Amino acid sequence: MNSIKFEIQPEYEVLDAKEKSLIHTLISLETPPIAEDKERLPIAVVIVIDKSKSMYGEKLNSVIEASSSLINWLTRKDYVGVVAYDTNVEIIQPLTSLTDKHSIIKRIQSITAGSSTNLSGGWLQALKMLREHEEKSIKRILLLTDGMANTGIVNPAELKKIAKEHSKIGIITTTMGVGKDFSESLLKDIAMEGLGKFYFIEGPEDSSEIFFKEFGNIASLYGQSLEIKLNFFSGIQFKEILSEVPCEYKDNVLIIRPGDLRSDDVRNFIIITEIDGSLASKQEKLISAEVSFYNIQKNSEYQKIQVEFKPKFGLNVNLDKYENKKVKLESLIAASSKAMIEASRLSSEQDLSSAKDLIVRTEKRIEENLHLDPELLKRLLDRLKDIQRNLEENIVMASKKIMAGALDLSDSFIFKEKISGKTAHNKIYEIYLEGQLDLYKCPELKSKIKNIIEDGYRYLIFDMSNLNYIDSSGIGTLIQISNWIKNRNGLIVFTNIQGNVEKIFELTKLNEFFIIKDSLAMGRIFIQEFLQQKETQ
Repeated sequence: MNSIKFEIQPEYEVLDAKEKSLIHTLISLETPPIAEDKERLPIAVVIVIDKSKSMYGEKLNSVIEASSSLINWLTRKDYVGVVAYDTNVEIIQPLTSLTDKHSIIKRIQSITAGSSTNLSGGWLQALKMLREHEEKSIKRILLLTDGMANTGIVNPAELKKIAKEHSKIGIITTTMGVGKDFSESLLKDIAMEGLGKFYFIEGPEDSSEIFFKEFGNIASLYGQSLEIKLNFFSGIQFKEILSEVPCEYKDNVLIIRPGDLRSDDVRNFIIITEIDGSLASKQEKLISAEVSFYNIQKNSEYQKIQVEFKPKFGLNVNLDKYENKKVKLESLIAASSKAMIEASRLSSEQDLSSAKDLIVRTEKRIEENLHLDPELLKRLLDRLKDIQRNLEENIVMASKKIMAGALDLSDSFIFKEKISGKTAHNKIYEIYLEGQLDLYKCPELKSKIKNIIEDGYRYLIFDMSNLNYIDSSGIGTLIQISNWIKNRNGLIVFTNIQGNVEKIFELTKLNEFFIIKDSLAMGRIFIQEFLQQKETQ
């Protein structure tokens, strides 16, 4: 697949030409992997660190460590700035190219805890740094806090407005909440309007994993300023959007603004529509849709894709006979996400009983539809049962876990079972790396892996016996390949890491995120045992 796949699918493949039908409709975008002969734009990221008194100790140390790892994952052509805030705002590192990572990391390590939480002050300073950065780049802010904004701008509506205004000019804000005292609804709203992600860092041990995940999202960017415009015609009415995404509806036009478009990704959005068969069946089209974005793989070229939608109609139609399982499945996931967000709100307001009732009702709905995809929906049920336990054990932390889990739900349940018409299988492919994995060798490796994936492989072993050097481009490539495999519910094992490469894995903390074994044989055994365990579940 060399281009974006853009589809609109109804919940039922055939509707009754004389009846009104309230149905779910799936808007789906699927992107190809990044072209191997293209270099990505530089990343310009400003890390905004809360250094208020409550961050003292393990929390601040873990964030400093995670920030240092992020710097090591970036390449020399990227840019990094660091801002720390308590009552006052301090520029730890002006936005600069990463030619001297060591000195930047030393400056980050000098941050010490202070007093109050001037979140807006630290964030606005970072926004200013990126506005003044003239280099064409992917502009990102990682805004981190463990408390409530109690100095500077504290009005949620004003903070959301700031996020939205800057997202329109390509400055994306991702938020990270640490511990139990921050407002998850505020950080979620800032991230949503800022077209970024919201993460919950429950404990110090989670910091590096969250930074690792966000780096993977940024490094795999395909397009920016994604917008989906749906025009509704006679015979169809828009009722509701289930997906949690910035949108607006006016004069029969729905505009969805999801923000970034990652490579090798699936973005699904579920809307509810009412279709009047007696009118709709006579129309040439019910929806005309347009997706537009700036393709960073083509020098930020502005691109548009258009499709039209009209389902089939018949007389005396038995809808159950024409059920579209994919749309039903995505509708369940979207509805579950929406229920989790509401349960988070209820639990934050101490209404534990209502939150639990909502999760139980959602579980029941999933159980009634297990036939759609037993393996995937059982995983979703396990997630919901975990939420129940969290609500019973720790209501303060539960609302934060639920919110972060709800927003991550669609990403968690993406699985590309078929690639270019070939079904994914459980055979193991062994890849031998040698010499240097650097800026010049990475395109060749990515091209090879894409061909392997297209042949249906999703279990890989990398033998690194003869690899003697890896740079930050190589690190980014391995993270990107890891994301490709995770999207297919697969697994990578790295073996025989030694010498300088082993030291770099330890320095960049890749040894904490990747599965590493001492030999090829041990790698094979690990995957075989994993597959056996999977079959018994």
